[in-house]
Amino acid sequence: MRDQTDTSPRIGRDLPPIVAGAATAVAGIGAVLALSGSDSPLRAPFALFFLLLGPAAGLYAVLRRLEPGARVATAVAGAAAVDLVLAAGLSRLEALTAGPATAAIVAVTALLFLWTAADRRNERSGADPARL
Repeated sequence: MRDQTDTSPRIGRDLPPIVAGAATAVAGIGAVLALSGSDSPLRAPFALFFLLLGPAAGLYAVLRRLEPGARVATAVAGAAAVDLVLAAGLSRLEALTAGPATAAIVAVTALLFLWTAADRRNERSGADPARL
């Protein structure tokens, strides 16, 4: 016979990937809505969620040597800094609209994830980063 204590550890292990998947889906929808120019009322909140989550996820992946709490705090602060720098640059170019801002965030996020992938590949190959 099963009781509630049989399922609670499993729920605790399964919840973070489910939340991460839901956040990724919302961020992806926000990027698509922002790039397509949709008039949906969900465009602004989902796009803002993407503009913060994209760089934060990339920075979180890059900073894997830090403790989890420090990674989260640094990733969120870094994402805000990335957003502000990109907004200042796009404003200077007089191109600060949803499309170019979203495209710039996509590019920065992709570069951060590529950096992480290259770093992990170097670690697996046994290359000494000091010699590179």
